[in-house]
Amino acid sequence: MVVSYNLSRKGQWERASWRPFTHTPLNVTVNGIPCILFWAKRIMIKFENHTQLDLTEKTFGVHATVDVGDSNCSEDNAMLSLKFGDIGNLKGLVIRFLLTTSYYQLSVQNWFSLHRLQLLYNHSIQATFNATRIYAPASYSYHCEHVSSLQRYDALLIPSSANDLSKLWEVTFTDFQIQGFNIQEGHFAYAKDCASFFSPAILMGLVMSLILLLVLVYALHMLIHLKSLDRHYECKASPAYFAQMKDNDMGDEKEPLRSSGNESYELRNQQFSKIYI
Repeated sequence: MVVSYNLSRKGQWERASWRPFTHTPLNVTVNGIPCILFWAKRIMIKFENHTQLDLTEKTFGVHATVDVGDSNCSEDNAMLSLKFGDIGNLKGLVIRFLLTTSYYQLSVQNWFSLHRLQLLYNHSIQATFNATRIYAPASYSYHCEHVSSLQRYDALLIPSSANDLSKLWEVTFTDFQIQGFNIQEGHFAYAKDCASFFSPAILMGLVMSLILLLVLVYALHMLIHLKSLDRHYECKASPAYFAQMKDNDMGDEKEPLRSSGNESYELRNQQFSKIYI
């Protein structure tokens, strides 16, 4: 197996037109076949109180000194190994990206994920980070504005154990993009971005829209209810209608009743009214 990488400035790299490359991506090939593509606008690491290190120029461009000879690829797994050598107080610094693929029946396709990120120096693993939410369809690449262990960048890199030295390290990749499978013609495929459609601002807008919609529905309901009440009270307040009777008929309707010396009258016809005593 022959591992090589191309840092030529003349490479015809393609990416989404909305985000051009500022330097050439790292292209790792195995036996002449493109294996892993990696790019970042900036790579920053820091150990405890040591000076923060910028590894960007050592990784990309014509002056890059990084060694990717330990990288390897297979159908289901890939490892990108960035060997920087001695940098400052860090002897034999190495950054490893461990990628895996899995088949998901729900989406009926393979997905790849960045499983772990490891930091090595003095020829031993010093820190291991579990990568969360760093995944994409196997035929895509993955892009994120920040892949970092810092909380202010949403901490996609989580220390694998509270007992190791991972919490002493600060690792940040700015404008991060990687692809470890199904690379066509040495170019990045369409990138799945980590930015969620339901960002906090969008969620707040949806909640406010829902509240306004509920207020509008309630107002319409009350307006319709008030109109029905108005019609109801108009019907109850309308005067009763009694048929007009002629005077001669009124005389026929009355019959004197004499009882105990008092005179009273009874309506024979009960069609119009009833008297209860």
